[in-house]
Amino acid sequence: MEQQDKKRALLEVRMFLFTIIVFLVLIVLAGIASYAIPAGEYVTKIVNGNTEQIYQTVAQTPIPVWKIILAPIMSLGGPNGPIIIFLIFFILTIGGSFSILNKSGILSRLITDMVEKFADQKYVFLFISITVFVLLGSTLGIIEEVTPMILIFIPLAYRLKWDTVTGVAIPFASAHFGFAAATFNPFTIGTAQKLAGVPLFSGLSLRLLTLVLVLITYCAFMYWYTRRIEKDPTKSVTYGIDVEIKALSYSDDIPVLEGKVRPALTWIGCCFLAISIVVAAGAFYKPVQGLAFPLIAVIFLVMGIGAGLFAGKSVKEVMVMFKNGLIDFSIAIVLILLASSIGWLIHEGKTLATMLHFLTQHLQGMSKELAAVLMYVFQMFMNFLIPSGSAQATLTIPIMAQLGDILGLTRQTTVLAFQFGDGFANIMFPTNTLLMVVLGIAGIKYTDWVKWIFPLQVVIAAICVGVLLIAVNINYV
Repeated sequence: MEQQDKKRALLEVRMFLFTIIVFLVLIVLAGIASYAIPAGEYVTKIVNGNTEQIYQTVAQTPIPVWKIILAPIMSLGGPNGPIIIFLIFFILTIGGSFSILNKSGILSRLITDMVEKFADQKYVFLFISITVFVLLGSTLGIIEEVTPMILIFIPLAYRLKWDTVTGVAIPFASAHFGFAAATFNPFTIGTAQKLAGVPLFSGLSLRLLTLVLVLITYCAFMYWYTRRIEKDPTKSVTYGIDVEIKALSYSDDIPVLEGKVRPALTWIGCCFLAISIVVAAGAFYKPVQGLAFPLIAVIFLVMGIGAGLFAGKSVKEVMVMFKNGLIDFSIAIVLILLASSIGWLIHEGKTLATMLHFLTQHLQGMSKELAAVLMYVFQMFMNFLIPSGSAQATLTIPIMAQLGDILGLTRQTTVLAFQFGDGFANIMFPTNTLLMVVLGIAGIKYTDWVKWIFPLQVVIAAICVGVLLIAVNINYV
């Protein structure tokens, strides 16, 4: 067992170092940008009775080398500092709770029960799971809240003869694609339509069409991929890692509880019901929306500790399991800080507004169809720099709505271009903090993830372009 732990630790270090290198390259580039790109900002002015965002240059603010080096720490004092701190708390809480479920044997028993139930209809299980997570993302804007589910779906995927990527894709990628194909997502559609001055959640027809097309495409892709690796496991993009992890992590050393598992599983079910209530309430009541994230973290904490006690473990044993989970997930702290430092450097260097101004200037004078497609590409680029959908909307929509008016595009089309650019490619960009944390936890190399998801992104990009062209030609409102 000790030898297995050493091998597992070596495997984790290897994958961790690769991710660190990706982040360090991006941090250096963000630092260099503060020297190479002129600083600028947008200011609000009244022009002919209308409120407009006007670009202006400001004094250059090159970031000293020492600040670039300390950016991961200094980002905690930036505009997103409180969010970063809470994300760390959330990930660690989940890690500790799931460590209790794993080490006490509850997780193993839960997975065994699910495999036995769906062994003969696993593709029905696959399609239902994908649809549920896609709808959660599309209607409620849920992504972070489903992240803990990868810790259940990865070992479940192993038992169903699939791979690590499938275990991450079912909850996490599905919620992401649903988030991007938003119907009533308050964080993207709600924010963007409000800023663009169009009725809230109007223009549902094309968004529903997009959701259906994306869901069918994604289900077909997942069916093709899982069938492919069932026939030949070496076709999996994570085959080498899967073989090692299966041998080291999912052996028979973890007990499968018999006598006390039902009370523990009932407790877990009640906790997930409580999480569902919080998520649903947050979608309709503003005060709950702001508290949803911390409430979910507390529920996960209570769920893990309570399940361990129901399973017959002592308080001391539960606390030791929780502590080990914190240690195992401490890698997430480093990844979160590195990812957040990239956005902080771009903010400190005041280069974002200049890049935005440069790109918008090159959209003028084009045909409406080409302008709509390039708006989508432009928003995709902006999403690389600003992974937060609501933050990206706040910065870009007031400017892009004005530009759309000049080009003859309806504001609903401008919002649609933002929606597509903000959401779909987000699950492929290394500046997405949550993505990199999930890949780190799952043990997936970033390059392997891109290799797997890129063909799907190409097809979805074609869908987005097609829907945008329809929007332009029907004067989508």
